[in-house]
Amino acid sequence: MKQFYGLIGLLNVAVGVMFYTVNITPTPAHASPGPVVIARRTPASIPATQGIPTRVQVPSLNIDLPVGVGTYNPGDASWTVDATRAYYADASMPINNSNGTTLIYGHAQSTVFETLPQIQADAEAIVTTDTGFAFHYRLSSSKEVPPSDVSVFTSTGAPTLVLQTCIGAFSELRALYSFHLVSIDTL
Repeated sequence: MKQFYGLIGLLNVAVGVMFYTVNITPTPAHASPGPVVIARRTPASIPATQGIPTRVQVPSLNIDLPVGVGTYNPGDASWTVDATRAYYADASMPINNSNGTTLIYGHAQSTVFETLPQIQADAEAIVTTDTGFAFHYRLSSSKEVPPSDVSVFTSTGAPTLVLQTCIGAFSELRALYSFHLVSIDTL
């Protein structure tokens, strides 16, 4: 019987030590609790569809041109231009469905944008990109500005396409044709 009570006592001690170790063991004085880390969720975002223009079309004017990358030099107010293509102004936003203005410009010559001033309300423009998309636009507005007006490079807001060419008897003005984004197709 003595052995029985000894075994029960030993079992009680073992359970007590286990309970103390698991539930009551104090944090040592030299240990500090670690920082509380709260996992942050990043909001879901949808990346913008974008690309560099490689082709521009205005079907109602029979315009279908390759697009190169051109530069505006504010030092001498010069533009990269030639009579074989239109140019994407690299100082403007790439074509995208998020925000900002993309400028495509060209000479007012028969091989480029000569017929652009004849554009009609709601005309469509299509821009193909190097990333395999076709962006479809509708004409929203037009205006004439002096050559020194380069505010198109700082335009913000909804995704907008601006086609620019020279107008006037001596090409003394710039005509800006603004288009709003309608849809995007994958090629």
